[in-house]
Amino acid sequence: MVRAEVDTGVVRGNLERLRGWLPRRVSILFVVKEDAYGHGLLPVARAAQGIVDWFGVASLHEARALRRAEFKQPILIMTPPVGPSLVQAIREGYHLPLGDSGMIPELEAASARAGRRALVHIEVDTGMGRFGLLPEEVDQALSVIHPGRIEVAGVYSHLSSANGRSEEDLEFTRAQVWWFRHILKEWERQGIEIPWRHLANSAAVLAFDEATASPLNMVRVGTAAYGYPEGPVAPPVELIPAARAWTEIAAVRDLPRGWPVGYGRGYVTPGAARVAILAAGYGDGLRPELRRVVIRDQAASLVGKLGMDSVAADVTAIERIRRGDRALLFGPGVCGHEGWICPVLVPVLLSSHRRWTG
Repeated sequence: MVRAEVDTGVVRGNLERLRGWLPRRVSILFVVKEDAYGHGLLPVARAAQGIVDWFGVASLHEARALRRAEFKQPILIMTPPVGPSLVQAIREGYHLPLGDSGMIPELEAASARAGRRALVHIEVDTGMGRFGLLPEEVDQALSVIHPGRIEVAGVYSHLSSANGRSEEDLEFTRAQVWWFRHILKEWERQGIEIPWRHLANSAAVLAFDEATASPLNMVRVGTAAYGYPEGPVAPPVELIPAARAWTEIAAVRDLPRGWPVGYGRGYVTPGAARVAILAAGYGDGLRPELRRVVIRDQAASLVGKLGMDSVAADVTAIERIRRGDRALLFGPGVCGHEGWICPVLVPVLLSSHRRWTG
């Protein structure tokens, strides 16, 4: 009883506007990892043809799917493959991140088995704390990399708080940008040239010009392309949500004052109330952060604990509610407000229930 719709034409329009906003010298790596955030890897990639320069994926499986579909753009596998997948990824010519310093000998050995050099992007950890090398480790890593086994094709960093709005988030992001740019300037002074230099994610593309300024020459665009911008300022271009999802009302209940709703009695009606039981739950990919839906063009608050296949909405103030009415879970016009959930956070829902238009 859950349905989702993805408009790939909207994705293309968002990418066209982002391309127009960015400097022409800056290439776009379009992040289509995890089945394009549930929007559909191949339909979304096709919509991006002629606009994006690279693709970013989560796995060797996704990289191969793009190649089988005859996409020619370079592909960065954003999570470092392990074991045989590493050898196969090198052999097939995908770009790979350097996840930690211990990966260098592993890459060199895998390169020897693959019979070709590994194409590697060094991640400089300026404050994300996941993959990469600390800034003080990078020069040492460059000095020990065997150029016959590893081609350093790129260098990048990952902004942890570019989507934040607090002054602390802004200061931390600016510090990360400064640190990474300082490293690049030092390398330039030393004559170290690395072809691809990227830092900005979607939020930084929209809010931090210094994260796309020279010598940076590539950006990694994900959520913004799907129409879900995040960041401390309003986006400079129109970005329209590409997905919508809805379910149906399976029951309408009139409950007395003081009646519990849902597991754990986490919600008790403050007065006589009418609740609609929606046929969607965490088994469909919903998350507790979703606190409102739209029914008959009016917002309705979700009440009680989210169940596996159902959740309750308070519809006391909405007239003429009946079983079978639609409840919009997310979509254009409702995303980005408090109590809504961004569709890119629920890829399971999209991938399980979607159809495509556009």
